[in-house]
Amino acid sequence: MDKKLNCVIIDDEKHAVELLVDYINTMPNLQLVKYFTNPLQALMEITASDQIDIVFMDMDMPGMSGIDLSIAIRDKTKYLVVTTGHSKYAYEAFGVQANEYLLKPISMSKFALMIKRLLNSENAVKSAVAADDFFFIKTDQVQKYTKINIRDIIMIEGLNNYVKIHTVHETHVAYLTMKELESKLQDNQNFVRVQRSFIVSMNYITKVEGFTIILSNKMEVPLGTTYKKQFLVFLGEKTMKSKRNVSD
Repeated sequence: MDKKLNCVIIDDEKHAVELLVDYINTMPNLQLVKYFTNPLQALMEITASDQIDIVFMDMDMPGMSGIDLSIAIRDKTKYLVVTTGHSKYAYEAFGVQANEYLLKPISMSKFALMIKRLLNSENAVKSAVAADDFFFIKTDQVQKYTKINIRDIIMIEGLNNYVKIHTVHETHVAYLTMKELESKLQDNQNFVRVQRSFIVSMNYITKVEGFTIILSNKMEVPLGTTYKKQFLVFLGEKTMKSKRNVSD
């Protein structure tokens, strides 16, 4: 499931804040977490724990300029979008590593196109990371580790205090919990939990017979009641259906 990007607005003009709030609320990939009309308050209250993805920053504000504030909080946001009524700030925007520059008045079309560019950049980064994503697990030998390529994982099976990681090459046992591995894989849409003790990769499902999932390694996994609805939605989305009438 795609995570929404957390947004913060910093602008001393109330009507400018209200406009951006409306724009953010119309975009399904965005969610507003905070807004500030006082730059000094923003400086004191914004922390890395807020997990901000986009800051919309006005440049011309009383008490503290957008340039100075951008420098102070740039490491606390993934993307910085400069919003200003003065074109003279374009050069300064690049100096504070702004990702985008919006000149007021900001139209919905310009805002949407800018967000599309950021989302394309976000997806490109995720795809690149996913292609090479891996992790190491400790083995039962001291100072020995095994590399697990996520794209090779067929299924994860939960045991009492361990997990079995079934890959296309072999099976590994690791002293990890299902919750820890589910958290590790949460941004990878290929994986779905189908039972309390099983996480499977969509890429390696070969058949679904009733409520039994058959994987490419010939293992059969029963679909759990708690996870049935989520899996059936996926199955419906991926099933080819004819658009012809029955009489055709």
